Amino acid sequence: MEKNEKIAILEKLVSVDTTDQAESVIADYLADLLAQHGIRSEKVTSKPGRENLVAYLGEATNKVLGVTGHMDVVSIGDRTKWTSDPFTLTARDGKLFGRGTSDMKSGLAALVIAMIELHDEQVPLSGQIKLLATVDEEKNETGAQTLTAQGYADDLTALLVAEPSGVDKQVLHNDALPFPQESIQKLLAANQTNEQHFLVFAHNGSLDFKVTATGKTAHSSMPQLGINAIDHLLTYYNRQKEYFAQAHPTDDVLGDIVPVTTLINGGEQINSVPGQAELTCRVRTTPALTPEQVIEDLNAIITELNQQPDMQLQLTVINQQASVKSDPQSPFIQLVQKIGQEKLAQAYPLMHVAGGTDAAHFTQGHASLPVAVVGPGNDSSHMIDEYVDTQMYLKHIDFFKAIMTDYLK
Repeated sequence: MEKNEKIAILEKLVSVDTTDQAESVIADYLADLLAQHGIRSEKVTSKPGRENLVAYLGEATNKVLGVTGHMDVVSIGDRTKWTSDPFTLTARDGKLFGRGTSDMKSGLAALVIAMIELHDEQVPLSGQIKLLATVDEEKNETGAQTLTAQGYADDLTALLVAEPSGVDKQVLHNDALPFPQESIQKLLAANQTNEQHFLVFAHNGSLDFKVTATGKTAHSSMPQLGINAIDHLLTYYNRQKEYFAQAHPTDDVLGDIVPVTTLINGGEQINSVPGQAELTCRVRTTPALTPEQVIEDLNAIITELNQQPDMQLQLTVINQQASVKSDPQSPFIQLVQKIGQEKLAQAYPLMHVAGGTDAAHFTQGHASLPVAVVGPGNDSSHMIDEYVDTQMYLKHIDFFKAIMTDYLK
C-alpha cells in the first residue's frame, strides 16, 4: 500500500466525529475496506449506532493474536483554540493533526493496514489475527464488555493494544517517568526519531464511584429545620482523604493506588439548606488493593458515619476494571520488545502506566494472557492540537506486521 493511501485511511477515520457516537460509521468503512482485500469481518452491536467490528485473518489454531483499538474519541474542548479543524487531518511540520490522531485512530488504522498488507502479500500465518475494534472506550468501555461477554476474547493467546505509547523527546527532558534521568538521557541520545516509545506491559485497574449525602431542605433563614447534606458529605470526604492518605499494600510493579476526587455537587439555590450533595472519585487500583477491597473499606466508613444522627450516606459503584499485569519475561513480550527495537530504530524499554485500556475486559478469565500496549501516538492525546508523528505512524504499520508474522510463524 502506498504512503498516500495509508494517510488517506487515517484521514477518513479522523473525519468522523466519534465523540460518544457514530462508531458504526467507522465500523462500516473499515468493514468495506477489509472486504475489498478479502478479509472477513462482522459487526457486533453494543447499542444502536455504536457497533464494534471484529475481523479475522488466518485460521484459528493454538495461536490467536488479538489486536485491538477503539473507534471513539474524547471531546475537542474549545474548537477556537485548535490551529486547524479537529476533524480534518492536517499535515504540518512532519505531524498529522486532528482529534483521535494519537488516541487512537492512528493505532487502529495501522492495525487494519498491517492486516491488509499481510493478506495481499500472501504471508503464511500459523494461526489467526483477530481485530477487535471497540466503541465507548473513553468513558465506559462498553464495547470491550460486549465483546468479552459474547466470547470474542475467549480464544486469544496474546493481545496487542495499539494505544499511544510514545513521548515527545523534548517533553522527556522534564517528565517524571519511572526511569533515572541518566537512563532517559541515554535513551534520547541513541534515538534518531522525534519520539521515544515504550512497551507498556502492565497498567492499573480503575474504580469509579459516587457517594451521595441525603439531607433535608429548609429555608436558609431557619437552617435548624433542615439537614445540611453538604456538611455531611464533607464529613465523609475528610474521612475518605484520611483513608487514601494512609499506607496501603503496594504492588511490586504498579506500586500504590492513585485516587482522585473528580466531581462534587450539592444544593439547589443560595437561599435553601441543601438537601442532597454528592462526590465522584476515580481510583487507579492494583492487584495489591483491588476495587472490591476499596469498596469494602469505604463502605465500612459510611456504615460508621451513618450511626450519627441524621447522617445518610450511600456509595454507588459506577464502573470498575481489573488491573492488567503481564509477565515481562513472557515470550510474547520479549518478541514485541525485540521487534520494537528494530522497527522503531530506538531502544525500547518496558514500563507500566496508570491509565487503563480495553485489555482490562479482554483478560477476564485468563489473567495470564500476555498483553503489549504499543502504538503510534504520544503525550498529545486528549489535548488541543492532538497529533501523531507521521514517521511513527508509518513505522508502526511495519512494526505491527512484524509482530503478527513472527508470533504466528
